[in-house]
Amino acid sequence: MVIQNRFYSFFEHSDYSEKTYQIEERSDKKIKLCAHSECIGAETAFGGNIAMSKKSLEVDVKPKVLIWARESIGRTINDVASRLNISTNLVEMWESGDKKPTLNQVKTLSTYYKRPLAVFFLTEPPKEPPLPKDFRTLPGEDKIPVSPKTRLAIRRARRLHSLTKELESDFHSDIMKKIGHVTLSANPESLAKKVRKIINIPVHQQFSWENHTDAFNQWKMSIENLGVLVFQMSMPIEELRAFSLTDGDIPVIILNTKDSITGRTFSLWHEFGHLLLKKGGICDPIRVENWESKNRITSSGEIRAIEIFCNHFSGSFLVPEEDLLNHDFVRGINTPQEWSSRTLGKIAKDFNVSPEVILRRLLLFKRTSRRYYQRKHGEWETKAKREQEKKTGGRRDPPKECIQKNGTPFVTLVLESYKNDRITCSDVADYLDIHLKYLPKVEKLLEVNA
Repeated sequence: MVIQNRFYSFFEHSDYSEKTYQIEERSDKKIKLCAHSECIGAETAFGGNIAMSKKSLEVDVKPKVLIWARESIGRTINDVASRLNISTNLVEMWESGDKKPTLNQVKTLSTYYKRPLAVFFLTEPPKEPPLPKDFRTLPGEDKIPVSPKTRLAIRRARRLHSLTKELESDFHSDIMKKIGHVTLSANPESLAKKVRKIINIPVHQQFSWENHTDAFNQWKMSIENLGVLVFQMSMPIEELRAFSLTDGDIPVIILNTKDSITGRTFSLWHEFGHLLLKKGGICDPIRVENWESKNRITSSGEIRAIEIFCNHFSGSFLVPEEDLLNHDFVRGINTPQEWSSRTLGKIAKDFNVSPEVILRRLLLFKRTSRRYYQRKHGEWETKAKREQEKKTGGRRDPPKECIQKNGTPFVTLVLESYKNDRITCSDVADYLDIHLKYLPKVEKLLEVNA
């Protein structure tokens, strides 16, 4: 059975216009499912007939497809019952095959599960890769759930990765060629120096960047130039900061737009460390700070070691040892100090990172105590939570959001494919998730950022 890939595999929008999906089975049977119609005219309904009546249309949906659709978006039976205002018993009967849902109910499920209507008429659930490895908790700790919003971000990231390969088959990454495969036995400080040399951005240039946003954009561009796709998506900040995908030809980094700009900068290089190790997954670098004082080995060893390695690499890259110890405020200080917030802020401003990254590096070089670091870490964590609670949505800028969300390389690739008549304007709107009227402004922004 073949279904057009862009219509069903990675459906992620919460408010969408259903399209007409054409499904082919063994190339000799066809059915068209019209989402806005109250009836389906077809001779075949994929292994079952559609029972029709004047008041309702019961449809034959395979129980395992219903279960897959619900579980893949992270919803419970109680969630579904509440959303549809029905009993949990009825949902269970659908998923056991004891009762069939109506067409309208399947439409509602299609919207709620963020899947095209066509998917519900498959005889088997489509094969999809599992969720990325979870690096947020150690074995023995309570697992942190992966919310529907995060699952949709993962789904979309994989779709964009797939579309990139479709639009440019020779798109490739230079990471392995220029840096080579890295193992946990590597020294993060030495590795950071090597990567710095490859991207050719000296610290004095880093110091010259106007602000944290400018720094983030420069670092992101340097990683994209190595053939890495970098996307930014909105996900629950209490759940994760970022994730990376290394299971395809093109490495992918996804950052959380709910995070601060300096937080995203740190996560960007943290996830780059994951790419070098070829160990992609779901991460929260902040949680790692609470592990370093825990003496956990055995089964927790690899997760803990990978996260600590990636944090160390990110800090080493953004704040090189020699440049920190020779900074005007640090030079000549060789013993642990309780650094003032003002001093930490000034050093952080020069390196375009957060004060916590600076203090963490000072702790590593024995210029502060662990007790003082933990105290400041707690203060910053509390402050960050308060700021998140105060955040309100500002005025939207769709063209800017388009480039931020999809990344410059992907947006450029889509627009070039359209200009070369390889895709339609409808494809452009679908791939970039933007209204066509904004495309001229998107193109202007690309020119400014070039």
